[in-house]
Amino acid sequence: MSTGAAAVMAWTGSATAVVAGLSLLGTGLLAQSRAATAADLASLAAADAAALAHPAPCDRAAETARRNDARLTACTLQGRDVLVEVEVAASPLPAATARSRAGPGPAELP
Repeated sequence: MSTGAAAVMAWTGSATAVVAGLSLLGTGLLAQSRAATAADLASLAAADAAALAHPAPCDRAAETARRNDARLTACTLQGRDVLVEVEVAASPLPAATARSRAGPGPAELP
């Protein structure tokens, strides 16, 4: 093999590694964004259900998370606030997680 061919192969291998790394980074960022969105929507759904005296607001959070391709991993009621945590699969990376809190605004408190 000539020196020129070896250099081309080395550059091709390096470029491939960079593209693969950027692809993994993009996958992770997309999964994190999806997790944050799912967590926000799940906490809002649960807070809305709690405000309407729904007997199981965390069930609403789980359903909303599922509809956003996420899995509810935690749901806690703290007073009139709802705290949720969700995870989104990010294969081949570890799952992305996000937390969110929702509740009545200051003007809505008694």
